[in-house]
Amino acid sequence: MFADHGYHGSSLREISKHIGISHSGMLHHFDCKTALLDGVIDRLEEHAQSALDRAPELRANRGALLQGLVELWHPAALPIRLLATLDAESVSEDHPGRYRMARLRKVHEHILEDCFTSFAEQGLLRAGTDPAFAGRALFAQVLNLAVREKTVQPLQHRSHDDAPLKDLAMQVDIFFLEEQLSVD
Repeated sequence: MFADHGYHGSSLREISKHIGISHSGMLHHFDCKTALLDGVIDRLEEHAQSALDRAPELRANRGALLQGLVELWHPAALPIRLLATLDAESVSEDHPGRYRMARLRKVHEHILEDCFTSFAEQGLLRAGTDPAFAGRALFAQVLNLAVREKTVQPLQHRSHDDAPLKDLAMQVDIFFLEEQLSVD
């Protein structure tokens, strides 16, 4: 519900109904919506930790990073959709998860920056590529595509394939030397 409607657009009653438990049952586990949000952000932090744990593998080469995009940052995956929605909402100063969401965004950007830094050290990137910018740009594209998957994609004909992973691969390829694109 938070992924589809955001924190402010979801009530504990609606969430209870959606998952099939009574409202009082929900209150037994989470005494308020903010407590539920904390639990959801805890899960997002676990997801970020799994990405951190895989960082050495992801920075091995372009192919490993692309595989990580499929497995960790797929725009249609629930953790990423949830991250995109809550991240967008957290621009509001009164959002209870604002600082935790900002920290999560920085963690993901840092992992990707670390990958691009390693690629730069290996001489795989185009001259002048800033690894910090590349990490931020790629993660921004992940979040943008997650929103697109929920907004634009349902309006299109079934035969139209936007291929968000293809878009992410194209974004990655912008930073790599031309000869590296055929190596992986």
